[in-house]
Amino acid sequence: MVEEDPSGALDYAQGALRAGAGWQARHCRALAQLETGDEETAARDLESLARMPAGHADGPTNADQAMLAREAADAWLALGQASRARTCAEYGLTRQKQDQGLVIVLARALLAQNQTAEARDVLSGFLTAAPQASSQDYVLLATAERRMGQIGPALEHVSRALVLDPLNPEALLERGIISEQQGHAASARQDWLQVLELAPDSHEADLARQDLAVMAADPDSP
Repeated sequence: MVEEDPSGALDYAQGALRAGAGWQARHCRALAQLETGDEETAARDLESLARMPAGHADGPTNADQAMLAREAADAWLALGQASRARTCAEYGLTRQKQDQGLVIVLARALLAQNQTAEARDVLSGFLTAAPQASSQDYVLLATAERRMGQIGPALEHVSRALVLDPLNPEALLERGIISEQQGHAASARQDWLQVLELAPDSHEADLARQDLAVMAADPDSP
């Protein structure tokens, strides 16, 4: 119900909890709260669930705790609280060491804190051990490398991201930034315009519009 009727899902979960339901009902309530705009309450509850003491027969498993920690970290990051997101992600990785979603949200939190080298190291270590990397992994690694001035590796990794997912708006945005820094304004413009076409209402589109506006205001831009 959460996606189709979040308010109804919230009422249902509250009723289940009053009837004595377990942690799964609290989980559903938190997901519904995320959808209905009560993000901070949801983030706190998801983090609390992730940290439930082990040993309860009806409690979350390690895999469940990793999932809950990932959802909590995502919620904290959306609220602009990168430090709490990082803490949740690091805790989740103690429950499930190779959880790809946790690695991604940890890298995002580190980048939000300007811990660029640490984000790069986390992603590089994961990609070395991961049996199958995602486009998102490579995009974030490219972002970290580009911020560190490592343009060659950044271009290599964003290119890998686009091989895996040619229509990834975040990868196209990042490749455009790298192209612009290399002086390839036409290529950058093409990538940013494609971001606007693919995901016009996204955060990536907002950044692409800003970059295009800066480029248009530059008298030396071709």
